Amino acid sequence: MSAEVEDSSNILPSEKPAVDSNKEEKKVQKRITDDDLYRHSSQYRFWSFTVDGLKEKRTEINENATAKVKEALVKFVDTKKDILSERELQTIQSKATPLTADEELKLVGFYAKKVQVIAQHLNLPTEVVATSITFFKRFYLENSVMEYDPKDMVHTTIFLACKSENYFISVDSFANKAKSKKEEILKYEFKLLESLKFTLLNHHPYKPLHGFFLDIQHVLHGKVDLNYMGKIYDKSKRKITDALLTDVVYHFSPPQITLAVFLNEDEQLIRKYLELKFGEQTNEIGTTPTPEASKEPTDSKKPDEKKEDKSLSQSKINVDKLLETIISCKEMIESFETISTQDAKLIYAKNYYCKNPNVIVQKLKRKLEQISQDDSSNEPRIDKKQST
Repeated sequence: MSAEVEDSSNILPSEKPAVDSNKEEKKVQKRITDDDLYRHSSQYRFWSFTVDGLKEKRTEINENATAKVKEALVKFVDTKKDILSERELQTIQSKATPLTADEELKLVGFYAKKVQVIAQHLNLPTEVVATSITFFKRFYLENSVMEYDPKDMVHTTIFLACKSENYFISVDSFANKAKSKKEEILKYEFKLLESLKFTLLNHHPYKPLHGFFLDIQHVLHGKVDLNYMGKIYDKSKRKITDALLTDVVYHFSPPQITLAVFLNEDEQLIRKYLELKFGEQTNEIGTTPTPEASKEPTDSKKPDEKKEDKSLSQSKINVDKLLETIISCKEMIESFETISTQDAKLIYAKNYYCKNPNVIVQKLKRKLEQISQDDSSNEPRIDKKQST
């Protein structure tokens, strides 16, 4: 802007020079990306955590539930102390112990896998399966398995996911297909909605998967086989569903998860794509600048063009940093393991006993009675004839 215009505060309105509309400064508008939209979503605001933040949240939920369980156990012992034997008290103390945060996490992971298997067995769309897993895992970020049995929440989360993803099925039909009861499915539906903070829209990695699938073919045009890309797409789609069982959904954005899954399928392909797409020495379609373009002096650009370039440079993606993030996501997916059915049964039994100490007492009584009967049956019988 010229010097005389800059000092316009001392010029009377009638003396101000007219501004030519053709010479007005161009306003540099920031481009709104899908990532910007995601970071303003309820999913990002409510369900994104740091690794330490997620651990603290789970620990807090476990500690609150543990305190309630211990309080209930103390109350049970106080009301039954006159009729409980010393051995029964010791058995309650040893077996009726609350779950640890790690045991809760393992049990939730085991039943989240069951949600996936059941939803797929019901031939539900991929988005419904993904939302079912998401709802189930989020519910147990707000509640403990010591308060709500995971078995009771499996069909409830799947049915709510059907409604959330506009896959219409009546509760009677769903109950019939799932071999459950209508009352059991609807029993905790409002509690589930409440725990989800009534946020039902999900940003799954499937849309980025389709977008990257098309863009890779564009950037690597003529360098990648379409049939091969089709196979990679199908494999990646299945692995994304498995990735939803892990904690990556709380630490990474959907496109980052998609790229991590792609990287796991073909690392060389994805590295080449990212270098061509986001490399500093490449343009949008992955071709290197011509020598003539590189010789053009930077000072020849107009001020408004410089501002545009500055805005674009600020939005450039650092390939090395992006790769580091994607590799971290990939390693987290690969490190996830579900526990065996036997281990899950042991944790589930422990969870059941800590909430039902009376069952421990009854089980101990039956065991002692059985031992007593076995001992009496093993006693030697006296023959009457021999005694005479």
